Amino acid sequence: MADTFMQQLIASLARRTPVLDEAVPYRLSSSETKKRSRHPAKPVLLAEDRHDFERTLDEILAAEAPDNSARLDAEQLRTMALTASELIAATAATEYAQYVEVRERLRNSHGSEARLTNSASAERPGASLTAVMAVLAPVLFGTAAVISLLAGFVLSMANPKPSVASALLTTGWFFAASCAASLLLGMIGLLLAALRNRPSYEEWARNEEVAAARDVWRQALRSRGIEPFLREVRSAVSRGLDHDQAP
Repeated sequence: MADTFMQQLIASLARRTPVLDEAVPYRLSSSETKKRSRHPAKPVLLAEDRHDFERTLDEILAAEAPDNSARLDAEQLRTMALTASELIAATAATEYAQYVEVRERLRNSHGSEARLTNSASAERPGASLTAVMAVLAPVLFGTAAVISLLAGFVLSMANPKPSVASALLTTGWFFAASCAASLLLGMIGLLLAALRNRPSYEEWARNEEVAAARDVWRQALRSRGIEPFLREVRSAVSRGLDHDQAP
């Protein structure tokens, strides 16, 4: 089925007829029709992976040496390849299915871990109270320190100096020291929380597994899909133009 569509597409390009906005009709056998009715076809290429398809295509076009005698320029080839993206992606369907499977497995594991973390946090109200106090304590101590020190310095300038001025200054310095200590403790708490929530070794390994599966798919897409498609389009257009120019 894909070969039939590709042949019709190439033949139409060779005749220099516009096919970018036309659907090429093809027939399905009775067995294929029944199979599709029982199992609706999933998209060959998911929307989130089209960027990788376009990136691979752009890399191939950019790596090719410029040829002034070429019948089609890079932008025309890119448009044609994007039009036939579903057919090109089908050439690497096995590698793509493996890549999607590995990626979904990682996402599902992340989702389960996030649900467990949220439920554990909901069961421990003391953790949220500690976080609130870690934020509020420096603010409260800092505010009290500023007020006490400011009032103590103002009263110290009076003549005679009231006895409460020394007490306010002592209290202010105490609050200032408490503010510094609470800031230090808060920073240590944030550091410990970051270390506690960092990804485990197994998670990093799964990420590397996803990256490896993605590279395998893109390599198959390049070698079995995009590059042969571009060669066939150039060859078909060249044959069509040579045939039209022949006497």
